[in-house]
Amino acid sequence: KKDGLASPPKVAADPDRRALLRSEWIAEFFNTTTEPKGHGFKLVPEALRCNEDGFACYSFFPRPDVPLKFIVLDNTQREDDGSHDIHGHGFLDESRWKWLQAELEAGQHNDQLMVIAAHIPIAVAASGSLMEWWNPNGQNTLPQNDPNAVIENAVTLPDLIDKLQDTPNLLMWIAGHRHLNTVKALPAYNDSGELEPERSFWQVETSSLVHFPQQFRTFDIFLNDDDTVS
Repeated sequence: KKDGLASPPKVAADPDRRALLRSEWIAEFFNTTTEPKGHGFKLVPEALRCNEDGFACYSFFPRPDVPLKFIVLDNTQREDDGSHDIHGHGFLDESRWKWLQAELEAGQHNDQLMVIAAHIPIAVAASGSLMEWWNPNGQNTLPQNDPNAVIENAVTLPDLIDKLQDTPNLLMWIAGHRHLNTVKALPAYNDSGELEPERSFWQVETSSLVHFPQQFRTFDIFLNDDDTVS
């Protein structure tokens, strides 16, 4: 009625219309006349690019003369992880978890500041909720007849945060998923309960690209005269 239609339009049946596998979705970015070819996915390490699981992580430097490294982390669930709910949890399988650790350690060793860009934020909701880290033991939707079909996260959320806080050069984790514009600090403390700013980092969540008028966000990162970062 709102659009002047007496009844809702029918969508023509099409046997080729289906959900794509992750690997098929990535392949479409190479099957295009637009530039750059692959639209970022060409930066996926060559040894992992043909991974049948659709490995989609890579890193890059926005400016070659600035030691600022962006780590693009695919932390979405796999199609075969055994989850029977919305598949909206944070998830890292073994290959992605090993890759992330190696990227963080390399950036730290090379004195590079780092930013992680992922889809799903961390530590923003109760454990086991639909907006948190995939924990099959906390779900009530697991297949009852084949518990071996469930693929667990390669790392727990506390252990992931520990690794991030043990990487002092990490500045922030950028995420979407919840369609919110919000900033959260993930502070680190020593054994005496004192704050350790150099081990702490920020998480910045942003809304969708289609949210007018905020389709794009920019980040200004400043190295101050006292060697602090803003």
